[in-house]
Amino acid sequence: MNRILLILVFLLSGSALMAQGLTGTVLKKGKPKKGIVVWLKKADKTVTTDKEGRFAFASVEANDTLQIAASGKQDAMVPVNGLQEVTVSLNDKDFSVKEVDAERTLPYVQVTAPKGGVNHELIMRSGFRSVSEVLKNCVSGIIVSADMTGSSIRIRGINSINSSNEPLFVVDGVAMSGTDIDAIVPVETVESIEVLKDGGGYGVRGANGVIEITTIKH
Repeated sequence: MNRILLILVFLLSGSALMAQGLTGTVLKKGKPKKGIVVWLKKADKTVTTDKEGRFAFASVEANDTLQIAASGKQDAMVPVNGLQEVTVSLNDKDFSVKEVDAERTLPYVQVTAPKGGVNHELIMRSGFRSVSEVLKNCVSGIIVSADMTGSSIRIRGINSINSSNEPLFVVDGVAMSGTDIDAIVPVETVESIEVLKDGGGYGVRGANGVIEITTIKH
């Protein structure tokens, strides 16, 4: 009986630790910075700082890492460990992490984008909430326009003689055309996106270019 009670106490204690929340503030050159994307990597969750530079996660694990987009190519990486409250100050060449009774300065991590597309890490750190937003803002050579029926996507430099200039979407190897990609593929499930201007061997179907999307496999 005592052994069972000890096991239950252990499990409850572990659950309590996993359920621990984390709040923080992001400063840029000493001032609160709004709109900074903070990614909890293992949990694969993102939040954006408010006008006071604040962010919060209701539940974090001790072995997770905060990844904060300091610039287009630099991130601040902060191991969670036992953090409950943290202030991250972004400077030009490095960043500092201030906890309750300690402060340390760390170097940025350089972020590189794959040629011709984006990967899951870049998608999450961007903070964009749809595939079309990611394509418009993170992939060169893409034109995205929106109307009442959804988003219209074109690959710059391709003008087809066909009635449609929409590229061919290929999701996990399945070709799709004339579809609203945002309604089919949630952005948080995307592992990578690659743009093929030459049609990628899809023949006539790829005349307007091809956008290959690979989703995360669980």
